[in-house]
Amino acid sequence: MKLLRNHRLLTTVMTLATVAVGTVIVLGATLGGWKLGLHTDDRAIIVNTALVIDTCILTAVAAFLALLAYRAATGLPSLDVAVTFNFSFPNEPVFVAASGDDDEASSGEQRRISNFKQSLATVTLTNSSTYAAKNPGVRIELEGLGGRGEQPGWEQIAFVTTVGMTQIQWDGGTDSIVHGQWSRTLPRLDLGDVQELLPGATALVVTIVADGITPIVKRLPVRILSSDEYSVYTEDRARRFALT
Repeated sequence: MKLLRNHRLLTTVMTLATVAVGTVIVLGATLGGWKLGLHTDDRAIIVNTALVIDTCILTAVAAFLALLAYRAATGLPSLDVAVTFNFSFPNEPVFVAASGDDDEASSGEQRRISNFKQSLATVTLTNSSTYAAKNPGVRIELEGLGGRGEQPGWEQIAFVTTVGMTQIQWDGGTDSIVHGQWSRTLPRLDLGDVQELLPGATALVVTIVADGITPIVKRLPVRILSSDEYSVYTEDRARRFALT
């Protein structure tokens, strides 16, 4: 918004200055006896030259202002996403394994994410640019994870019979935007009871798109811990929160 206000101020100042300069040149040539560097005393030629100079200045300023308007209308957004699970830091999902899976966790076998508040996430799409993001979309791929059903507000776009949902997508639509220096909260995400299919190689792969930008891909490693490991993590998390 500050940049937009600066553009408006610059446009106003340049327009007024151009009109003032052109008026002074024409009046000087008409009434002030200015010759504008011409080696003639023919007043008609001098006045016509002043009008041509004024027209050229106005045309140049108009072209410059049109370029500014084009840049303002076609600037690209700068998008980022934060997937924040309860009890985890943004984009750092950490979960405790479901009760009874601790033995499996210690042996490196498949585990499930315990289904309580920890499995719920807020997904926030942020635009740090001054330009609006048009037709935004977010896709989330469950890498090495499975066993989760439909997510309200998200479209299921990939499904494997033995695994379940593997990719979901949110589309803002052609009439949707994320304003410049603004954020938008997307539908919540729930990974409760999701199973770890590839121990040590699990992640959420998030892709962000919008009109005019190259897709942005972020890989968020997912950690599923035993009860003892999670207790250590909880203490470390508390220390990190205390430092922020």
